[in-house]
Amino acid sequence: VKKGKHAELFRELLDFDVGSSIFTLRNIDDIDGGKATLENLSKILRKMGKGGIIYAASAQLANEIHAELSKKFKIGIVTATNKKDFERFEKGELHYLVGTAYYYGTLVRGLDLPEKIRYAVFYGAPVFKLKFEEIEEAKVGIIRLLAYVFSDDERIKPYLPILPRLSEEEHKKEIEELRKIIKENLLKAEKKVEDLVIRKNEVIIPDVRSYLQASGRTSRLFAGGITKGASFLLENDEDVKKAFIQRASYYQVEFKPMEEINWKELKKEIDESRKRYKERGKLKSFIKPVLFIVESPTKAKQISRFFGKPSIRFVKIKDKPALVVYEIPSSTYVLLVTACLGHITDLITDRAFYGVLTNHAIIPIYSTIKRCRKCGYQFTQPTERCPRCKSEDVDDSRYRIEALRRIAYETGHVIIGTDPDEEGEKIAWDLKNLLRNFAEIKRAEFHEVTKHAILHALQNLRDVDEKMVESQIVRRIEDRWTGFALSEILQRTFKNRNLSAGRVQTPVLGWVVERCKEHKEKKKIGIIKELGISVEGLEKPEVEVEIKEVEQRLEEKTPLPPYTTDTLLRDANAILKLSAKEAIQTAQTLFENGLITYHRTDSTRVSEVGLKIAKQFLGKDFKGRTWKAEGAHECIRPTRAIDKTTLQRLIYEKVIQVEEINWKHLALYDLIFKRFMSSQCKNYKVKIKKYEIWVDGKRIEEERVVEAKGKAVELYKWNVFVKPELPLGKRKVRVVVRQVPKVPLYSQSDLVQLMKERKIGRPSTYATIIDRLFLRNYVKERKGKVWVTPRGLKVYYFLSKRFSKFVSEERTRILHEIMEKVERGEIDYQEVLRNLLEEVKVIKPKVPYKRFFIEERYWQVF
Repeated sequence: VKKGKHAELFRELLDFDVGSSIFTLRNIDDIDGGKATLENLSKILRKMGKGGIIYAASAQLANEIHAELSKKFKIGIVTATNKKDFERFEKGELHYLVGTAYYYGTLVRGLDLPEKIRYAVFYGAPVFKLKFEEIEEAKVGIIRLLAYVFSDDERIKPYLPILPRLSEEEHKKEIEELRKIIKENLLKAEKKVEDLVIRKNEVIIPDVRSYLQASGRTSRLFAGGITKGASFLLENDEDVKKAFIQRASYYQVEFKPMEEINWKELKKEIDESRKRYKERGKLKSFIKPVLFIVESPTKAKQISRFFGKPSIRFVKIKDKPALVVYEIPSSTYVLLVTACLGHITDLITDRAFYGVLTNHAIIPIYSTIKRCRKCGYQFTQPTERCPRCKSEDVDDSRYRIEALRRIAYETGHVIIGTDPDEEGEKIAWDLKNLLRNFAEIKRAEFHEVTKHAILHALQNLRDVDEKMVESQIVRRIEDRWTGFALSEILQRTFKNRNLSAGRVQTPVLGWVVERCKEHKEKKKIGIIKELGISVEGLEKPEVEVEIKEVEQRLEEKTPLPPYTTDTLLRDANAILKLSAKEAIQTAQTLFENGLITYHRTDSTRVSEVGLKIAKQFLGKDFKGRTWKAEGAHECIRPTRAIDKTTLQRLIYEKVIQVEEINWKHLALYDLIFKRFMSSQCKNYKVKIKKYEIWVDGKRIEEERVVEAKGKAVELYKWNVFVKPELPLGKRKVRVVVRQVPKVPLYSQSDLVQLMKERKIGRPSTYATIIDRLFLRNYVKERKGKVWVTPRGLKVYYFLSKRFSKFVSEERTRILHEIMEKVERGEIDYQEVLRNLLEEVKVIKPKVPYKRFFIEERYWQVF
């Protein structure tokens, strides 16, 4: 290749919108075929038989392969000037073709013979190569890519915001500066990047785009499905092969070792799919169109991208905002992917007993959800004006339902892919009831937004879990009955419409109140800063200290398990200083963008997919732990073996396309990634020392970890708290005497942990409950600690004194256990609701409590 010409190829590669277009519809087994030798190539051709396309790294190599193999096989060669062999292959006179893996080449783009082409072999991974000295002449596309590669260089960081729009005309000075910085980084050769190779005065970048385009010749969509294909990668350079396989994994392409291939089964699948293709004119059943409903627009967009570049359709009802539908063919369906935007119905508020009929059976009455776009108020009343601000700019889920019905009628088939929890199951149940007269309804369950997970869900459809829905109905009605009744009493008593009570909310408020009382009690401690110890009751400004080492030992420790919702919220609060609400919203965005598994879980279980991801990243440090737990849910983990730095670069490059990602998302992703990878590491080793400390005649024993070694603690340092060794012998030390609270105040993470331990909350509600306490101004946060406000104090003591039966921690825990029994089918939900009804009948919301005083002793405490 002439000097500088490959720069133009890079420009084509990088200016192409890879994020939205590089995914192709494939039904292909990608196979690591070992070394690029003629012996290996011949072996594959013999085993697979006719219909093979061989892609060589260069025209010269293609000629050499053709010259050698034409002695044993009926093989032809295709070049820009010679296409005669292509015609002979089409007629069946030749069984194989060889050519170059160039993106615009005839064998890559100009070939469409689904009956003939059964598999592809890449004799050398398709790559781009760039010499260091050619950086001076490199086009903008190359500069942009390499700037992203070295984005951790402090000199490059200021240029990152302009990189997406970098141009020769407008940014000449910036480009020249970037060239210098990039060249310096390349010459150091210290940067190790998993998905490209930097060495020997050159950069080698895998050309996955050409690989996907070329291998796609073996798998074609038709009315009855998609033909099966196979693609073999042969490469002598192990560094290049690893980089290629790593970069291909970003596009959901996974290579299997050739030893794992069942040749007989693979050939059978390939041939049977072509038989169906040949008989397509006789087909009675075709790939059917299916309406695929998820909750969020981000998730809908991500799913549609897995199968190619979707077309976009707008379904409009009257003058209301249109429903956006992404249309894309998959291997089994033509998917029409759209979002229902969460719950589409809720209990009414203006009839029956807080929206529930109680005459005979307990029957909840649902209506569509209205949301004011101006003030954000949500309601179910049959009005087109917002009850709060009187705005007419109101979003009514009724119009989404009508649009969904229209598409459901067109397709005749609906798959509902809402979140895999009680709330998601209730949304699926509502959609099923509203669409059942228009189409056949099925439920898809997936715990991560990846192509593999979506395909698995589509192949394993189920019905809506009625028992899970019944459990959610019980929970919602109980929240409504108790919450509305008590909230109405609060509002009347305190003449404030912004007050509320709840089954879980009030006990949590009680914990804050009691801890604030205890926090007011003080104690004196003496702090010896140079030793990092404190002694209760020590009041002298200077004391003599004697330290003896009494024991030293080495131990092996198991890393902490992966995150569950409560531990993630705890660390996000303690380490990243995110509130529970911020953390759960940030995790929601990561999940919807396909970066982490479902984030509302109390399970530490790791799936086979998770183990594979950990092994890919950790290599020799991989131990592998499933952290077994009951249930179908999995821990919170990354969906790819990509650390934060690589993820950020791939987002910049648009290899991974995401919505609404900022520093909080990257920081939380980093925490999840490190905790998960640490949990899959080998045990780490610690050195522990035990000391006997004499301070002013008092004997103190302290045991501390003074050293920790291992990949687990390198990744996630919070596995263990390492302290410095103490100096032995006698010495005089200064003492800082302070009066401190006997107990510290709770942080948000402490409250989440208590809810988990005392079993009065769920992963899906931890953040909501705490946020509601702040929203009602019952508590405030100061320096990361939660304080009760005078309003919160009044409300808690009023409820605990008058209605302790309904807001006690014990009752909440018992109800939680009953709802779990409903979900398991061990108890009838109607019976549970009848019992709850008898309990709440004693609340008389229409009789206001005119007087309520908190005893003076409580006010003195606060």
